[in-house]
Amino acid sequence: MLGKKIYVFDDIIDLKYQEKIKNVLIGNENYKEKIFPWYYTEDVTAAGDDDSQHRAAFGHVYVDYNDDSLVDPPHSRIESDFHEFILPILKSVCKKMSVNNIDVIQGRSFLQLPLNLKDRSVDIPHRDLWDTDNFFVVLYYVCDSDGDTIIYNETKESDVYTLKQKVTPKQGRVVVFDGALMHTAEQPLNNTRCVINYNLG
Repeated sequence: MLGKKIYVFDDIIDLKYQEKIKNVLIGNENYKEKIFPWYYTEDVTAAGDDDSQHRAAFGHVYVDYNDDSLVDPPHSRIESDFHEFILPILKSVCKKMSVNNIDVIQGRSFLQLPLNLKDRSVDIPHRDLWDTDNFFVVLYYVCDSDGDTIIYNETKESDVYTLKQKVTPKQGRVVVFDGALMHTAEQPLNNTRCVINYNLG
């Protein structure tokens, strides 16, 4: 649908809503009298895998994707009351791109704290989903931060990756790209990095 083009839109939602999202996810504001819950993960991109870099973060699942081979067909399930809170971002993206009839396959947030590293390093290149090529990524930045998103030209694991584009986290910015593209992120050294990551079919 997107081809291999990358779309970056600033202020995809108005400033008031940007601030509301930031205050709910990393501030002290409630949504419908509920505190946003974060859950520890031992690695932001490869938790539990053999190649885990053990770069701890906090995560939250809005929509879970079950691709277990025992489940046929694979299906998605809303897991969080906060999914409704995030939907205006997805609607704004779809309107901007004139996309209709999308399916939400998976939705998550990640919160990374700055690491005490001397040199900036990157996470393992990955794709969010491996069992389909027919989806796109919507990545929304909750706050200004360091720790760029890096998108590669490759669609499979490789010994060498070639850079397609880097995108710097900026509050209200969203990057949209073909889900088949391998991508990763730099570790934040100076600021909290918080993203909302949805995969849409």
